[in-house]
Amino acid sequence: MTKMFQSKLALGVLWAATVVLAGVSAYFVGWKAEAKYEDLITTTGPEVKLEEQGRYDEAIQTVLDRRKEVPEASIDSQAALIYLERAKKDWASREKWVQQAATYLDKAATSAPKDPFTLESAMDGFNTVGDYSEKGCPYYEKAAGYGEAALALLQNNTVTIEGHARSYPTQPIKESIQPQLKRIRGKIEAWCKKTS
Repeated sequence: MTKMFQSKLALGVLWAATVVLAGVSAYFVGWKAEAKYEDLITTTGPEVKLEEQGRYDEAIQTVLDRRKEVPEASIDSQAALIYLERAKKDWASREKWVQQAATYLDKAATSAPKDPFTLESAMDGFNTVGDYSEKGCPYYEKAAGYGEAALALLQNNTVTIEGHARSYPTQPIKESIQPQLKRIRGKIEAWCKKTS
């Protein structure tokens, strides 16, 4: 009976050691994955550094060069944001840069018409274009249209976006879009409606 007891004890010790080792290994694998994710979300691309240096054309070209690696809508949205940053800083040519931003925002929304995130980005971008432009009303109206299109896609509890493996809950997206859309509609009411 002692041999059986010893073998059961040895088996129990082996099992406990395996569980502890697996747990410790899983902890370190998870820790490493989390560190890698943190690096991924905090690392800035070369276009950000170029933009910070005022080298906007190079920043935009860097973004556009990634067309084969990244979805077109994302590339166009990033290019639009760089043009908007340029418009913010270059008052003399502001209208030119907002026109460029508007072109890329339209391209992004056209290439991903069923992606509420892209449409929300277009809404926000066109709102900024309207703020920067001397004739903002058409841009505010376009921003509202993109916001409404995004909300129309969010009727169910979740939404699956083309090219993404998982679905997203719609409530947080709606909560992000609705207040901004309300502000844009307020601008349209205040500044764009003609009185007869």
